[in-house]
Amino acid sequence: MTAAAMTERPAAFTPSANYKLSAAGLLRSEWTKLWSLRSTWIVLLCAVVFSAGLGALISGTIPVEDVGISGAGDAIEIAMSGVGLSSIFIAVLGILTITGEYSTGSIRSTMSAVPRRLSVLWSKAAVFGAVVAVLFTVMVFATFFLSQALLDGTALGGVSLGEDGVTRALFGYVAMIVYLTLLAIAIGSILRNSAGSIGFYIGVIMILPQLALLLPWEWVSDVTPYAPGNVSNTITYVDPAGQALGVGESWLWMGIWLVVAYGLAAVLLKRRDV
Repeated sequence: MTAAAMTERPAAFTPSANYKLSAAGLLRSEWTKLWSLRSTWIVLLCAVVFSAGLGALISGTIPVEDVGISGAGDAIEIAMSGVGLSSIFIAVLGILTITGEYSTGSIRSTMSAVPRRLSVLWSKAAVFGAVVAVLFTVMVFATFFLSQALLDGTALGGVSLGEDGVTRALFGYVAMIVYLTLLAIAIGSILRNSAGSIGFYIGVIMILPQLALLLPWEWVSDVTPYAPGNVSNTITYVDPAGQALGVGESWLWMGIWLVVAYGLAAVLLKRRDV
C-alpha cells in the first residue's frame, strides 16, 4: 500500500476586494516615515534654534545708534538674519526625505505599495511642506516679537504687525522657506543621490547666483534675479520698491520654477527604474 505524498503549498495572498489606497493613507504613511526618524527632530530643532538664536543675538548686540539704521525694513532684516542660513538645514532634510529611501533601497517597497509613483512624490512634498510651513510660521513671528523686545527703546524698536508691509514680509520669509524646501525635494527626486543633491542645491541654487554677480558682464546682473534661489527674495522685503522683481513677479517665478522642477521629477520618476 502506497502512502499518498502530501505537498504543502503556501497560500497565495489575495487582497481584499474592497481594498483601496487612499490619499489620506498615503499622507499618513509619509508622516510616519518622516517623524519616526530621529534625524528629523534634530535637524528641525537645529534650524529653529539657529534661526531664532542668531536673530536674537544680533538684535541684542547690534549698535543701532552707531550704524545709523532704522525703520521696519531694517528691524525685520535683523530679526530674520538666521532664516536664510537655516533654510539650508531644512532643504537638506527635504532632500533626504526622498534620497534616503533610494540609498536604503526602501523606495522599492514604497513604489510596490503605491503603483502610481507620482502620488509618492506629491505626498512627500505635501507632508514635509506643511510641517515646514507651520514650524516656521511660529518661529518667524516668535523671533520677530523677541527681537522687538530686545530692540525696545532703539530706532529699530516699536515696529508692529499693523505697519504697512510688515506682516506680508514675515509671511514672505515663511513662503521663501517652504518654496526652497519644495525645490530641494524636487532636486532630490531628480538626482536620487544624497550627496549629489545636497551639493547641487548648495552650489548651484545658493552659491552660484551670488558668485555670478562678481562677473563683469551687465547681462549677468540682469539674469540672476530670475535664478531659482533668488526669485523669492522680493517677498521678504517690507518695501519691495527698487527690486528687480515685483512681489507678483516673485510669486510667479517661484511657481514657474516649481512647475519646471516637479515636471522634470515626475517625468523621470515614471520613466526610470527604482
